[in-house]
Amino acid sequence: MPTIGMIGVGNMGSAIAKAILKAGYSMILHNRTQEKLAVLAEQVGADVVGSESLDELINESDIIFIGVKPNQFGTIFEQLDDLVIESKPKTWVSMAAGLSITQLETFTPASHKWIRTMPNTPVEIGEGYIAYCTSENTDVEKITLFEKSLQYAGIVEAIPESLFNAVTGLAGSSPAFIYQLIEAMSDVGVEHGLSREQSRKMASQAVKGASSMVIETGMHPGELKDRVTSPNGTTIAGVVALEHAGFKSAINKGVTAAINKSIQMSKK
Repeated sequence: MPTIGMIGVGNMGSAIAKAILKAGYSMILHNRTQEKLAVLAEQVGADVVGSESLDELINESDIIFIGVKPNQFGTIFEQLDDLVIESKPKTWVSMAAGLSITQLETFTPASHKWIRTMPNTPVEIGEGYIAYCTSENTDVEKITLFEKSLQYAGIVEAIPESLFNAVTGLAGSSPAFIYQLIEAMSDVGVEHGLSREQSRKMASQAVKGASSMVIETGMHPGELKDRVTSPNGTTIAGVVALEHAGFKSAINKGVTAAINKSIQMSKK
């Protein structure tokens, strides 16, 4: 069974690690904060190595995830420099926003390959979306291993790198927007007499159910909306009120702002 390495295990890294281990792969983990890493490793059953043992992680791993912030890549690969040069060619996986394949390739010898990803937080419960693109001539077996290792994280899909800023704004950032929607709907329920728990449950289930309807039926969201809006009924009254309040426009502005921020980050 192949082994997956991970250097830097923050919140997203932890979620990805749990999905990989659920898929049956062994993992070797390294993190600057060993206490936090030890807790995770105990929870999921992964091996942990210290800084002095990074050669084991690099040599034994078939692919290696890098779970640090974009501005930390330089420091990490300065520490890994000799180990990377001396190792056989590896496939590295970046989870950092804003770093292109071209930029990532500057951290490793030309014989090494990169998979750039953009995951979102619902990978933690197996309902995430992970877009990825790769270096030229990346080994097909390594790409297949990458996809299979994340089969319990959610949807894993190859996307042209030219679309990654859009992916970052829509798939990466949008869970926060949905949380805002659920919070706002819950507040209204409380205002009208429901308990906070009841309101949150109803709003959350409405979002989950509606999303599942779109995915499972393949119908256009507008068509599904029309099926709910009876003439002169409560739903059409709410839909009209939202349109007058600029609901779609607000969503457009939020997603566009996230995309534009991703574009700015990618230029640094």
